[in-house]
Amino acid sequence: MSIFDFFKKKNEAKPHVNIEPKIKIPTKRGETTSSRIEIHSTNIESIRKRFIAFDVETTGLSPMTDRIIELGAVIFQDGKVEKSFSSLVNPEVPVSQSASAVNHITNEMLSSAPLETEIYPSLIEFLGEALHGNIVMCAHNARFDFGFLSNTLSRLGFNADIKYVDTLSLARKHLRGLENHKQTSVETYFGLTNIASHRAVSDAENCGHILVRLLDIANESMETEKKQIEQSRPTVQELEACAYIQWLITEQGGDTKLLRFRKNSRGYVDVCCLYSFLKIKFARKGSYILVKKDCVPNSDCIIESCTQSEGGTDYVRVFFSSPFDLEPLSKYIYKSYMDCHKSMEQYALYSSYARQELENSIRLMCALSEADVSSLLKAASKRDYAPVTISVKDEEKISRDDVAINAVHSRIPLTEIKNSKNWDKGFAMGFPYWEKGEEERKAGHLEEAIAQFDKARYYGYVAPALYTSYAVLYRQIKDYSNEIIILDEGISRMPEQASQWEARRDKAIKLLFAQQENERKALEKAKQKADKLKQKESAATQPKQSRGRAIIQMNDNGNIIKEFETIAAAVQEVGVSSKSIRDAANGVQKRAGGFRWAYKE
Repeated sequence: MSIFDFFKKKNEAKPHVNIEPKIKIPTKRGETTSSRIEIHSTNIESIRKRFIAFDVETTGLSPMTDRIIELGAVIFQDGKVEKSFSSLVNPEVPVSQSASAVNHITNEMLSSAPLETEIYPSLIEFLGEALHGNIVMCAHNARFDFGFLSNTLSRLGFNADIKYVDTLSLARKHLRGLENHKQTSVETYFGLTNIASHRAVSDAENCGHILVRLLDIANESMETEKKQIEQSRPTVQELEACAYIQWLITEQGGDTKLLRFRKNSRGYVDVCCLYSFLKIKFARKGSYILVKKDCVPNSDCIIESCTQSEGGTDYVRVFFSSPFDLEPLSKYIYKSYMDCHKSMEQYALYSSYARQELENSIRLMCALSEADVSSLLKAASKRDYAPVTISVKDEEKISRDDVAINAVHSRIPLTEIKNSKNWDKGFAMGFPYWEKGEEERKAGHLEEAIAQFDKARYYGYVAPALYTSYAVLYRQIKDYSNEIIILDEGISRMPEQASQWEARRDKAIKLLFAQQENERKALEKAKQKADKLKQKESAATQPKQSRGRAIIQMNDNGNIIKEFETIAAAVQEVGVSSKSIRDAANGVQKRAGGFRWAYKE
């Protein structure tokens, strides 16, 4: 079922079109719709394999008041013509000379042509599954051709849902340098000859050949899209968690036809129904899902605070080991999905452009079939999961009381700002300064950026963007004190932003604590180094003490001749070996060098 069918409100199912060539035309007006689809990586091969090229000639430009006077349809199989359908149609109204001048179809030619009631059953038989959207059709400036076809089939009582691609739009997208993108110009570009220009079947056949060539060109750009799809595909283990989430929603009655999954550039797996309504992450410290703080079930869930980008203080991380550990969150998951599904439905019903945007969005994401879910959950049930072991670091327990906030700035008090009671005037006067400040910040001129932000604040610009810019800048220069107090001010002025800013402020407090701890340790280290240097300098000023024992030189009568501070000093003066002097002092021998020796003590 197509996206268009999924959202279209119907009171009753459309009956299948009777394709017998001689059927009776229905008496009631039918409902035939036609919608353009885009060429993308998931449908290009099926279109290339089989499509129907189509063209009409008409009495004028209005599908409501003018009539088709010639039909041309050509089935292409693997890029080659398989069979064609062509017929004039008697519109039962005269054809103007201006119309005949373009298509060369005259009233005389149409007088013997079949009526609408005679030819359209045969056309319906020829188009077959294309009337149910199962085979794509094409035309050049297709809105014109399928506008006439849809109106005619509806008027004759037939129901159909036609999907088509427009070779005019594709040519404009992929062919550069052409003076214009009319079919004749594109035919010339591709070297195609049209033996009967402005006749339906000839134009239809050449349109088909144009599409074949444009598909070849488009295929080159599809490689980038394929890489994007592959890069955003979750890992097998992540898909097991996705499969369990899809199973939980299905079990509670949710329609998961448009449920999709993608891995974003920050490593989170987005669970989407056009919009992202859940995020999970497989991080080194453990796998977790982001949940609103007030919706955490009363269970043994291990939780942790979120960062600002994860939702701020309104959300928490709920850690899990196996996908089946998410079961306590089943009601929360289902409600989140249903709320998102309702928003998606409302958007998709807004316009055909919105439905096209929805199609473009979901085709780039991963979808899981029932078989995929069953296979992934079977594999998950056999996997050996390690238990969740998350320890809260000491720094996560740090409060504002643990830091000294010393912010130096030149911002004026809030009581002195201008236009405090006139938001519009404050915005008009202050916004240009904020905008200039952002330019300076991104250019790396941070002091000038602060000055511009201060001016924006002074003139009364009060918006989340200003306080976020302040905070980002102060984080850049590691001025956490100023980041904390500016966020305090922002929270007091815009309480609705409290959740995200509180999370950012908590992080700034932790960073300030770490900064001040590093400064304290650096001071302590410097003090220890200074103390050691002082001790060394003090020791250098003290008299040097002898590192040996004092020795006395005596004659045989025991009279002291001289005292030496060390044996080494005695050796230097007397010329006797240190061993002989030491042995004489220790009583091993009586004399050394003709003298008696004794230690002073």
